[in-house]
Amino acid sequence: MFAICSDVDHAISLPAYLEFMRFLNTEQQTSYGKGVGLEISNSFWFYNAVGDEQLSYFQGTSSLESEFAGVCRDLWSSGHIDTLHGYGDFNRGGFERHYAEQALEEFEKWNVKIPVWVNHGNDNNHQKLGNYPGFDGANPSSKAYHFDLLREYGTRFYWAGRTTHVCGQKAAFSLGNEAHKLLQSLIVKTKYRHVQRPLPDTVNRLLIPAKQADGGELLEFQRFISRYGQVKNTDLHDLSLQLTRGNLSTLVKNEGYMLLYTHMNEHLPEQQALPAGVEAGFRLLSEYSQNGDLLVTTSSRLLQYADIHEQLAWETKYSSGQTQIHLFRLDARPLAVEALQGITLYCTEPEKTALFCGEKELSTKINPLDSSGKPSISVVWEALEFPV
Repeated sequence: MFAICSDVDHAISLPAYLEFMRFLNTEQQTSYGKGVGLEISNSFWFYNAVGDEQLSYFQGTSSLESEFAGVCRDLWSSGHIDTLHGYGDFNRGGFERHYAEQALEEFEKWNVKIPVWVNHGNDNNHQKLGNYPGFDGANPSSKAYHFDLLREYGTRFYWAGRTTHVCGQKAAFSLGNEAHKLLQSLIVKTKYRHVQRPLPDTVNRLLIPAKQADGGELLEFQRFISRYGQVKNTDLHDLSLQLTRGNLSTLVKNEGYMLLYTHMNEHLPEQQALPAGVEAGFRLLSEYSQNGDLLVTTSSRLLQYADIHEQLAWETKYSSGQTQIHLFRLDARPLAVEALQGITLYCTEPEKTALFCGEKELSTKINPLDSSGKPSISVVWEALEFPV
């Protein structure tokens, strides 16, 4: 399962932002060529407090909407913007709680839920979440404290800064992956043993339960940057080093999750072709998707699926020749019907099997036999519809 988790830094052109999203999510003709027809999300922020040319929902740090605001609302509704990259660019400092209050009021006004938070910025960005020096977003004694609002709003996943060189998180066993995990773990425990910043998870989890300074909890996730450390800038150009056949084939072999770390709008050209290697990388990704080797989706859908997959339990009942499987979460959290899309269970007679969430029967499909030779049934995965 694969998603691109892109930070909005240095997105300067609204036409380019939209055209690129159209290239990624449709098969329409665009200035970047024929669209690749994938399902890829993007991020945004509300404020730009540094005064340079970057897209933000509000103008500067005011409450006045920019031209980007209407686009954000369209893509919030469709699921193609699903990540809040902090409340804004506060790399010169100045973030305080009232900015969070205004931002979340905007979400409430438009009845929007953005499930993913990604930290942004340098040491002046005290809005950041996580238990590290200067990360004060969950510190009740700080002017930057906002996590209680974000938690009440419903954000579930966050990125503190962990990147990994292991290709596929929560992956099946392979000698190659085990070697990479061991090497990365040794580096974390030796070279970086005194470093107080987010480091790769040594057991290669995708989701890491994390308690914040105020006692609240979120699920922290980590992002893949590259196999061998060749990626430095994580901008548009570096996608040609990340979207390679070697990385994608290894991910398929390892049967893991990948959230790719990038800033895909940085250095994005307007009304010009993409760099050849970048376009080739996206067309290769589309090939893996069309062949059914990878499920390519948005950051939030991948994270929600991974969360439910870890927590899923079921009870089986039999009625009038039908097997009824009732799904629920082990942690007793509410289970949303739409979040179950893609969940697959092996069963002996899929044609006589039904899946339920509460009292609601789920829309399912019977799968061809997989490599194990076992029959199975899946909750139908409904593709997102790109709106603009």
